[in-house]
Amino acid sequence: MLKKKFQNINLVESDLKFEGKTLWIVLFLAFMGGWVAGALGLGGGSIFNPLLLSMGVPPKVSSATGMYLVTFSKICACLIYFLSGELCMSFAIWIAAWSTFGSVIGLFLTNIYMEKYGRQSILVFFLTFVLGLSCIGVPYFGY
Repeated sequence: MLKKKFQNINLVESDLKFEGKTLWIVLFLAFMGGWVAGALGLGGGSIFNPLLLSMGVPPKVSSATGMYLVTFSKICACLIYFLSGELCMSFAIWIAAWSTFGSVIGLFLTNIYMEKYGRQSILVFFLTFVLGLSCIGVPYFGY
């Protein structure tokens, strides 16, 4: 509403307009996605990335939103393990260092690809790959 009020400042064609049918679809998907993510122990990003892509949200925005959603569940999980004394700090630091390194390299290579080809398809491919991998890995390692 604020974007419309101030003469469409930063309004992009792909922005979701939270009114009417779109608002109810987003609320339903958010409720069901949150329930599925909580029931399966997944972060919300693996559920919401495909949903956002199917609603026409650009892959960059969808992927950033997914990471934002995962952040909260991971912080809560780390806090619970830390408070109960179950968190192995040396392992956590090791994983954090390699995750940071991999994220920076991935971001660098993705930016090079997108500047060269001008397409965001690599992000969609990787989001699909991670979703498929988590659909196989979570039940396997959970069992």
